[in-house]
Amino acid sequence: MSNLPMSAAALAGLSLLALAASAQAAEPPTAGPLSIDSFYSGVWYEQARTPTRLTRGCEYATTTYGRTAQGEIAVTDACRQGGPEGRERAISGVGRIQDPGQNAELAVRYRFGPFRPSITYRVIAHAPDGQWFVSAEPGFEKIYMFSRPTALPVPEIEAQIAAVRAMGYDGEVEILATPGR
Repeated sequence: MSNLPMSAAALAGLSLLALAASAQAAEPPTAGPLSIDSFYSGVWYEQARTPTRLTRGCEYATTTYGRTAQGEIAVTDACRQGGPEGRERAISGVGRIQDPGQNAELAVRYRFGPFRPSITYRVIAHAPDGQWFVSAEPGFEKIYMFSRPTALPVPEIEAQIAAVRAMGYDGEVEILATPGR
């Protein structure tokens, strides 16, 4: 047996497969605990997602987390319509942790004109080194894959998609254009 260290991609794949083996198709697992201060801060680059009419043609997507004066999670989702220099579309909201201690479930109340839609996101897998995560909406109908690096190699994204499918997700997934890919 070799004593060579495993690559980060191999470790990530193994952790996703372990989660997949214990998951139920109807409701994805929760991956926690997460550090509120490091996980919910800064910019995450969206690598892949379930396509929707709202996001069609909008790539180079990011989610930026911060803190409000009240200690809640400030969330801004943005993307570019028509290419990297295209018109930015963004929506902001305030999130509240739904599972204190695990910190993997965030309910976000967005400001969308006169509307205040709420969406709950559950982190279902994440890299041990904090460089990527996969989240899902309740019911496992939509998934989102993010990373700290602006562009993950496509084979790594495809491995994450395969692991999420092993958890029971059977919907469509699109890999997004990002800076550097």
